[in-house]
Amino acid sequence: MTLLLLALHVLAAVIWVGGMFFAHMFLRPAASTMELEPRVNLWCNVLSRFFPWIWGITLVIPLSGYTLLLTLFEPAYASWYIILMQGLGWSMISVFTFTFFTYYRKMKRMVHRQLIPEAGLYLNRIRNMVSINLILGIGTILIAVTGRFW
Repeated sequence: MTLLLLALHVLAAVIWVGGMFFAHMFLRPAASTMELEPRVNLWCNVLSRFFPWIWGITLVIPLSGYTLLLTLFEPAYASWYIILMQGLGWSMISVFTFTFFTYYRKMKRMVHRQLIPEAGLYLNRIRNMVSINLILGIGTILIAVTGRFW
């Protein structure tokens, strides 16, 4: 059971952070050469496929993480890196939730109404939030992998 939980936990983190890395470092620069309307439509389509995965991941990571914490460690004596990892993870979930409900839903509404310049403004705000979450995610992974050696 421990191996399954750990595998789910790590796989979920890889999908989330890897997806953000791909989007930010490769898809965004490639899409920046496009005109605004096709670029906004592309991102609306990409995010409509990516975000359902993230909703599932925001359930898998805490459930697997806390189950592992309860079965492998004494929660009251969890190492500082595990506590830090939790804080960063909850921060990422908060940033994602805020981004989804505040910017993505509005961008999607603007795209459906063909208000493309307005949708572009929300797309830029989403990019900023993804940048924050990407930094948090990379930091969390580094802490998770190296924390017990500090």
